[in-house]
Amino acid sequence: MSKKVICCVALLLVFVSLPAFAVEQQQNMAKPEVLTLQQCLDLAMQNNKQIQEAKKQVEIAENALKEAKAGFWPTVQYQAARDQSDLPQYQLPSGYSKTDFKFGINATLPLYTGGILENNVKLAELQLDAAKEELRKAVQSLTFNVKQAYYNLWLADQVLRVQQSSYDNMDRHYQQMQIRYRNETVSKLDLLRAEVQRDTIKPKVISAKNQVALAKLQLATLIDYPKDQEFTIDFNPDSLPIPESVAFTLSQVLEEAYQNRPEMRQLKMQSESYRILKIMEESALKPNVALSAGYAGVNKDIDVKDWSCAWNLTFSVGGKIYDRKIQAKIDQAKGKEDLAKVRENGLRDQIRLEAEQSLQNLEVSLENIRVNQSTIGLAKESLRMTQIRADNGMATTMDLMDAQLALDQTLIGYYQGIVSYSIAEAKLQSVMGID
Repeated sequence: MSKKVICCVALLLVFVSLPAFAVEQQQNMAKPEVLTLQQCLDLAMQNNKQIQEAKKQVEIAENALKEAKAGFWPTVQYQAARDQSDLPQYQLPSGYSKTDFKFGINATLPLYTGGILENNVKLAELQLDAAKEELRKAVQSLTFNVKQAYYNLWLADQVLRVQQSSYDNMDRHYQQMQIRYRNETVSKLDLLRAEVQRDTIKPKVISAKNQVALAKLQLATLIDYPKDQEFTIDFNPDSLPIPESVAFTLSQVLEEAYQNRPEMRQLKMQSESYRILKIMEESALKPNVALSAGYAGVNKDIDVKDWSCAWNLTFSVGGKIYDRKIQAKIDQAKGKEDLAKVRENGLRDQIRLEAEQSLQNLEVSLENIRVNQSTIGLAKESLRMTQIRADNGMATTMDLMDAQLALDQTLIGYYQGIVSYSIAEAKLQSVMGID
């Protein structure tokens, strides 16, 4: 009897909890995912096609380096053939006037190549380093783009909240004006003015919503997030350390950039590669020394018996005495080396321009943050007092609209300062080549 009671109670609990569990599951499914900046960066690094391509290029360069190092190892070749001839071709102990089958194996080891093998390895190492720098450049560029899209989405969301708050505030004022109009304490003109002032904010709200949707789409595209899946971001400006002044000087930024920027490193590697290519072209006139060992045999058929075999050991020295194309190739390599230096000087000028712009943006953003932050409290209090005066008939709709606009501009200016500072800081890190 007690077992039946226990089973009934258990079934009752299951049936009671099922609806609550289903509601909880629906709420969890409907609740948008909250993404932090680090999560967005991780998703971007995992899914971005340029990052994947850059990683594949690094793998290819690693295999090319293995190929270059393999040139120091001996090569072993074999050959098996059937040969028909009426003329004597081989001077072997038994001698054949007619040879049907032959087989041989040969190994060759390069002893000296004029530095071609060594420089080929150096060239492959430079190409591998350049591929790694290309990966760094792709990572840094993607990092900045994701940060910029992330902060812009936060700004668009804040602007939407400000505009929606303004609309709601003016709508409450319009509702109050309707009550006062019915009580014949305000004129029809005052009521229409309140309605018009409220409706003028509605396009701003719609535009702000569109900007939020567009900013979400841009971020979702960068991180390869499902476009039909809702998400929000988690950014708290209060946790953002705002310094009193810009911590970097122009000379510090330039020194860091000239050493760490992937583009600068790649140009230096490119210049070194051209120098090595010039040396390799010059090495074409140097002798090549190799040692070769072989073992071969011939027979009238494929039978294991009656093979005439012989081994040979060859020490060879060879090279070019004259090749008109070599000097032209050397001149081309010199020209490319000079071209790399010109490009490096141009990149230095570009980096300087980017560094100065980033530092100026940081300085302006810090000032905007300080100015608007100190004005927010005043603008809020001014709006509050104006609302009280308007409720008591001592302020017009235009007064309320002016106070609301002043608060909106202050809030948006503060949020824009936060985002401008965050983006300028991210840009400065990109300019300096910081990973």
